[in-house]
Amino acid sequence: MQQLQSHSAAPVWSFFENICAIPHPSKHEEQLRNWIINWAKENNIACVKDKIGNLILKKPAFKGYEDKTPVILQCHLDMVPQKNNDKVHNFLTDPITPIVDGKWLRADHTTLGADNGVGMSSCLAVLADKNIEHGPLEVLITTDEETGMTGAFGLEAGQLEGKVFINTDSEQEGELYVGCAGGVNVNILLPFEKMETDITDSAYQITISGLKGGHSGVDINLGRANAIKELANVLTNLDAAPFLISSLSGGSLRNAIPREASAVIVCDAQYQNSLETVVNTLQVSLRDKYRESEDNFTVTLQPCDLPGSVLTHHCHDNLINALASCSNGIYAMDDNFPNVVETSSNLGVITQQSGLMNQFAIQVLVRSQIEADKHQRADQIAAHFKKYDGRVAKEGNYPGWTPNPDSAIYQVMETEYTKLFDHKPKTMIIHAGLECGLFCENYPHWDMISFGPTIKFPHSPDEKIEIASVDNYWKLLKATLKAIE
Repeated sequence: MQQLQSHSAAPVWSFFENICAIPHPSKHEEQLRNWIINWAKENNIACVKDKIGNLILKKPAFKGYEDKTPVILQCHLDMVPQKNNDKVHNFLTDPITPIVDGKWLRADHTTLGADNGVGMSSCLAVLADKNIEHGPLEVLITTDEETGMTGAFGLEAGQLEGKVFINTDSEQEGELYVGCAGGVNVNILLPFEKMETDITDSAYQITISGLKGGHSGVDINLGRANAIKELANVLTNLDAAPFLISSLSGGSLRNAIPREASAVIVCDAQYQNSLETVVNTLQVSLRDKYRESEDNFTVTLQPCDLPGSVLTHHCHDNLINALASCSNGIYAMDDNFPNVVETSSNLGVITQQSGLMNQFAIQVLVRSQIEADKHQRADQIAAHFKKYDGRVAKEGNYPGWTPNPDSAIYQVMETEYTKLFDHKPKTMIIHAGLECGLFCENYPHWDMISFGPTIKFPHSPDEKIEIASVDNYWKLLKATLKAIE
């Protein structure tokens, strides 16, 4: 990180280094929150924590800018905890290790937390710098954005005085975001019954691994494989041996494309060679299918200890058919914005729960710019799983953010960007859940925009941020604050 101090965005990188050193995965942000509170106190910056855990920091206007429109900068406190399967890392205790890799900054086989750690760093850097020209300034740092937008849902009316709202959670430098998709979770509990295994049978673990995964919104159009879906497809095609599933799991977050999934199956030992042949053939086929988007697609079959039970035949069929035929991926593209997905779904997580209730817990996240389409797709997925005896609930619904054609802050940022870089920025809608849509209910008067540096593959261990884009982002942020009347 020391070599980044020569860049114009050095103040941003200094804060980001501190943030990386403090564990802050979703729902475990207290240590970083306390660090910010203490930092603000040491620097005589007003800071309050609201009932839900959001932080609101305030800084007076630069001399001569007291009558300018008050501005709110916004970011979120948490990061997505994802790592490669062979990486030893505890997100609750271990720091993130940033690595300069050419023109990019990445982590050591974990998520970097540039989403939204660099945006947070820029907000703190503005608060710390006494020479940046701006009007009355507030910084809103929301809690638990990645797993439920808890802070945005819980932000009460009347806590902030600003009128211009700048979100720092977008991920492509050179683009100004004026709208975003809404989302809703479809949570399924698929019950199953068990029966004892035959002690003469053998067990095998089938694993799909090596996938790239990524953000289930902004990366959904990259044609990447969904490990849960492909595992279900592999099991559907294992007709060389009569087998039954003992266990199945995959994915870890509803808003990340699953990178890994595995199942333990049980069958007569005589079928091992046949299974190996079929699995190898399927691996070749899947590697060919995803040759443009996945370069490390692996399907393995390994003998394992014989479990004590397997699913009954009916429940076995229900599970495979429900997963294999579940809609996943892009439904529709946006006609008004090129290459922007309008509606999609992500089959993100499946876990197996045993005890008083034997059931598979399945999480699907549906996103759409169009509210009616979002609920229509969610209802279709719910109806699909109900056919297989699933108990379904729609939860965590959050609205999209509708573009404002008369946005004054957009005009300011477009003008300042053009001055700085001699070309106009792109106007975009992001296929992801920015918190802007949730703020509209309690703060309908806010004039909102979102922008950020270039971050690739957030929500995956491949996450990286383009170093030069942070310089441009920082220049534009400072120029914008100065230009707001």
